[in-house]
Amino acid sequence: MRTVRCNIHPALRSLIRHIFIIESDFSNGPVSIEGNFMPSPEQAMFINLYTRFKSRKSGEDNFHTVTSCTLIGAQITPFKLLVEESHTAVTIIFQPGGLNRFLNIPMTELFDNGYSAREVMGREIEELLDKSHDTISLHELDCIVQSYFLRKLAQVKEPLPIDFALQFLLTNNNTNIDQIAGMACMSIRNFERKCKERLGMPAKMYARIARFHKAYKILESRPIISWTDLAYEAGYYDQTHFIKDFKEFARLTPTLVQKELSGEHLQFQLDWDSI
Repeated sequence: MRTVRCNIHPALRSLIRHIFIIESDFSNGPVSIEGNFMPSPEQAMFINLYTRFKSRKSGEDNFHTVTSCTLIGAQITPFKLLVEESHTAVTIIFQPGGLNRFLNIPMTELFDNGYSAREVMGREIEELLDKSHDTISLHELDCIVQSYFLRKLAQVKEPLPIDFALQFLLTNNNTNIDQIAGMACMSIRNFERKCKERLGMPAKMYARIARFHKAYKILESRPIISWTDLAYEAGYYDQTHFIKDFKEFARLTPTLVQKELSGEHLQFQLDWDSI
């Protein structure tokens, strides 16, 4: 698998955290490889070129074909992704609340699910997909994607103090919510209302999901780490809260997750900040 990190245009950085282009070549033969998509605080757009993934949410029996351009809000339910052929994908990770500013719809509408960009945004997304399919290089693909967002930028609301406060909360998820509300220049009540609009969930739940997601990514990259070290690195005060979050969000104990990760699998949620 080849992962290319794109250099985001300065004008887009208050809206978009990361853009990655991922190529996976399975031309040596047919494959059927699953990977986890664990609960995550990230709001994202995924563009799948030339092929489509299949997904199965926790509790479902069958896989369903994923659309060629998918929008997701913050997730609290795990699901599986299945890949059966080579693919090229573009991953756009928005700043906390960035997808709300971009779409101008409350994130409660996209909470804990993935939706076809066509259903949410209409036919305007077709031009982006058509141009993306016609590219002959990854650099050209990057330019087309960023040009699309630059053209839309005039319609996007300017970031407010709450947007910078939520960016801080994403990476400092043990910070007292009163302090985050103060950074947003809001009362707690108004801050929580705006969090529902921008994140789709209360700030405390968002912080818990961010902490769990960090723990899962550490475990996925270092499966032999001790539970004590993992809980400490992820920011948990004790193993009790750490185990509780794994049972609630992964629907498995840390030990069972560790066992599952020991088998062949694809990583669909990379540690974007460290690539």
